[in-house]
Amino acid sequence: MNRLNLGAAIAAAVAGWGGLAAAEAVCEGEVLFQCATDTPDFREQITVCTSGESYSLTRHTLATGEPYYDTPLIADANTTWFVWEEGDHARMELGFWSTDLGEPVTLHVHLPWDDVSETVIEDQPADMWLQSPHWRQQVDQTFCRSDTVYAAPDALWPAQQERGPIAAFFSQDVVTPQAATVGVARVTGHPEGAEGLPVFASARPGAATPVWWMLQPGEDVDVIAREGDFLAVALPTNGISDCTIRPEHLGRPYSGPCATGWVDVTYLERIQ
Repeated sequence: MNRLNLGAAIAAAVAGWGGLAAAEAVCEGEVLFQCATDTPDFREQITVCTSGESYSLTRHTLATGEPYYDTPLIADANTTWFVWEEGDHARMELGFWSTDLGEPVTLHVHLPWDDVSETVIEDQPADMWLQSPHWRQQVDQTFCRSDTVYAAPDALWPAQQERGPIAAFFSQDVVTPQAATVGVARVTGHPEGAEGLPVFASARPGAATPVWWMLQPGEDVDVIAREGDFLAVALPTNGISDCTIRPEHLGRPYSGPCATGWVDVTYLERIQ
């Protein structure tokens, strides 16, 4: 089975810390990843589960069981930020949105990987941490003890039955390029108090709408569609450098190779 079965290490480590009562299942569905942090004054357990077509992330203190997030972090498996790469290690990024903190929370996992059999190599160190927000140079990271990482990545894939091409990794709305809208725009500013121009997952953003990226003044972006006061932009990711919209992309849902998101038209100036 494709899993790094180090769950017992969590119990052993937690028992040594005197917080065993809090080290228990804390979410519905199947556990994908779990680990324990090693911050001396505030040790936590991080658990990621899958149920149906969603992922959930919980954090709680090992000593008391008190949850870190008042509102559970739930991600739609078909539209959330997701990266999976295989080589000597399997590298994964999985995006969540914290309603309480108003920022993205990205789970990073590095697993020892057998690329021939496409399985996790057991009994080797694995790395797992949370990072937020991932677009800033200064980031908040919460690291786990490598000997407490439990991973069962096989369970990732059934939840992604409706996941589309890379363009769906940002936008939760269908993006259809139109000839009258396609072009290039330059970022002229951002909302007061913000650290950049938010790229929303929806053309109708609300307080809990995920913001997976930030653009900075002076950056140029490819515009592909418009809905109300928001423009859909194409963003280069995963080694892609050219997001030019070609004639064959017009009039049909955009399917990559670039990711997409929605930006307030107020802060964009058409230059091409």
